[in-house]
Amino acid sequence: MTEYSFLIAIAGILFFGAMSPGPSFFIVAQNSLSKSRAHGVATALGTGLGVSIFAVLASFGVTTLLKSVPSAYLVFKLLGGVYLLYLAYRIWRGASEGLEIATDRDTPPSKLKGSLAKAFLTGLVTQTSNPKTALVIAGIFAAFVPAEPPINTTLFVALIAFVIDFSWYAVVAISLSTTATRNIYVRAKSGFDKTASIFLGLVAIKLFIS
Repeated sequence: MTEYSFLIAIAGILFFGAMSPGPSFFIVAQNSLSKSRAHGVATALGTGLGVSIFAVLASFGVTTLLKSVPSAYLVFKLLGGVYLLYLAYRIWRGASEGLEIATDRDTPPSKLKGSLAKAFLTGLVTQTSNPKTALVIAGIFAAFVPAEPPINTTLFVALIAFVIDFSWYAVVAISLSTTATRNIYVRAKSGFDKTASIFLGLVAIKLFIS
């Protein structure tokens, strides 16, 4: 099993990378606070799958190819920026809307605003629209995966990436979806949503001009 020891370093980097605040954090937090715990966890599933997809693409050199082909990378950045601007606009527009707090025990997720499938897709698209994530995963493969990796390396890295990312954001979703936390959110909803919107907008602008 020592031939897989490099996975420990990869897991450590992925863990600290998942904890660093970014678009995914704000999307998981916003869905957890404004909708329900189930919506937050569904969003976390989407972000976890997004990282796994990048891991698989990195193993085949696709993410490195994107960086080495300026036109392809530019298109990727522009599409990601446009999507983040859309999310920023949507959150800003809803910042002034009222919110009735209902716990997951009181109200089925299907009765709350937005479907779980939509929350999942929001997490997935948000994660996969971030070129930074693609480059980080590509860098991890370049730095830690052996030139002749052992069998199933891609599968193991993809699973590790999913478990770490999903677990972290599931903790975020559960922590932020308690009744007490969401009551605080109701009082500060406008400010929180506008802050999240501005952050996503700045990330999008950075993609456009970098």
